[in-house]
Amino acid sequence: MRQCINCLSRLPRKDITDVAWCGLCTPCVRLVEDQMKVLHDQPGGAAVRILRCGWCGVTRSCGVGRRTRCLVCLDDRSVPDPAMEGVARRLELDGTWRECSELIAATTVKIRLAKYARPGWTVLATDVQGLPWKNFRWLTKSHGTWGRDDETGEVRRLRHSRGEETLLYLVRYGKVLKFGRGNADRVGGHVAQGAVPVLVLSAPREQVAVAGDRLRRLHRAELVSHRTPVDLFAVLPGGLDVTDRYQRS
Repeated sequence: MRQCINCLSRLPRKDITDVAWCGLCTPCVRLVEDQMKVLHDQPGGAAVRILRCGWCGVTRSCGVGRRTRCLVCLDDRSVPDPAMEGVARRLELDGTWRECSELIAATTVKIRLAKYARPGWTVLATDVQGLPWKNFRWLTKSHGTWGRDDETGEVRRLRHSRGEETLLYLVRYGKVLKFGRGNADRVGGHVAQGAVPVLVLSAPREQVAVAGDRLRRLHRAELVSHRTPVDLFAVLPGGLDVTDRYQRS
């Protein structure tokens, strides 16, 4: 017996179909058969397609020949996930369980996309295992994050944008705060995905690394409620405030 991750029905293995890394029953599969539309088919010859959700517009990458669905949208057969509900309570989110789950998923996608930002490229789509049902990944495989060269139009898989880690930042996505460390491209990527910069501090790389670790120990996660007092200066007192560089125009 296997369980449909969307409605939690337990059915014989032959009645469960693999969709978006997980197993779905036939009625749940039918609900989303026409949900995703192909934007790019096998860019550069890669066995990958980039698709857009016709319900909400969010994009994702998927292997050719695989079934998939939106990273964000749930449906009328979806059953609340206790873990996701726990995250929503921790973030002090208002709304129905489905609204909160979709908000968490959408924010998770935006944060993933921001990690791959770089000058001259538009980040198109990513693949986060576990979404839209879970807020964590339990698989090691991924169809990757893909972007388009703004000058040539080439679409290819992007590598993680690390660079020199000199910034400790706090940004707001709606009712959620996200803190982390990274380079200017990382912070700019968050802003490009709709985040509002709250505070960005510059300091030597080693100091920023220690400060970031202290913040994670204090708050247990990099996503917290917008009501949570996150004090960057408390963990990085010598940091230089460079927030003005990242204000949205």
